[in-house]
Amino acid sequence: MPESIAATKTSPASALRHLTLAKYLFRLRATSRIELSPYKGFALHGGLGHALKKISPFYFRALFAPGPDGSHPRPFVLLPPLDTDQVYLPGRRFSCELTLFGSGIQRFPAIHAALEYLGNELGLARNRGRFVVEAVEMAVPAGPGPLSNPASAVCGLDIAMSRQGLSVNRLTLHFSTPLRLKNDGCLVRRAPSFQQFFARLLGRFNTLATLYGNGRVADSALRAELLSRAEKIELVRDESQWLDMPRFSGRQKSWMKFGGLLGEVTYAGDLEPFIPFLALGEWTHTGGKTSFGLGKYVMASPAAS
Repeated sequence: MPESIAATKTSPASALRHLTLAKYLFRLRATSRIELSPYKGFALHGGLGHALKKISPFYFRALFAPGPDGSHPRPFVLLPPLDTDQVYLPGRRFSCELTLFGSGIQRFPAIHAALEYLGNELGLARNRGRFVVEAVEMAVPAGPGPLSNPASAVCGLDIAMSRQGLSVNRLTLHFSTPLRLKNDGCLVRRAPSFQQFFARLLGRFNTLATLYGNGRVADSALRAELLSRAEKIELVRDESQWLDMPRFSGRQKSWMKFGGLLGEVTYAGDLEPFIPFLALGEWTHTGGKTSFGLGKYVMASPAAS
């Protein structure tokens, strides 16, 4: 049995090395009028999947329907532009982020080709607006840079350790896109306890690392100890609210509601052991529908909290 967090000389986050990631920033430019809903992740996700299925059914299954029955979490996060403009006129520049996990990184050329096919041939959203891919950059913890090797990956531990050593007893999380957490099978429609939030995040790491990486990032003993500590963290400020967003499902030919929490929550307590995990979570997102870009959060600096 592993030693306790307090006693061990190895960081409890060290197993995050089992998960590797690659984040790409696509610089796009509209070449015709594009009509979009306020949250653009649904149109972008659906369009990319449609384009990928046309050019490579094999890669579509690997990315959009992974696992024997197609029910495994998808090995990517597609973050759309977060502005609320509903019309992009020709010449408008915008961007989206793609994060691939583990073995999914080798699928980057297929996604790149599908995005170009979507923009040049199929068109985006219901009016089939066209766009071109002007450039692709790659992100590292220090910031975006040139795409020199698309297959190069960042170790999850490197991301986690980029924020290690912060002595934090108060921390604000800003939910940039709707957060969909479930507790006992029901959506959490108000600010989650820190334990609820962290349990879901840790579960996501374990699932991604098991399916696409090199094994679990937290065994049952470490998970139990981390969650025991998480239970002591208090929710001290809640400025979040639930938002329902309409989404048209091309497969079901109907409108659906995808809701989640937006805004800010602040937690207080001994947060230092959790900072490396939270840092990695900024890249992986958490909760439901992450492949659509949902579940993105940002940690505020300690001074701002």
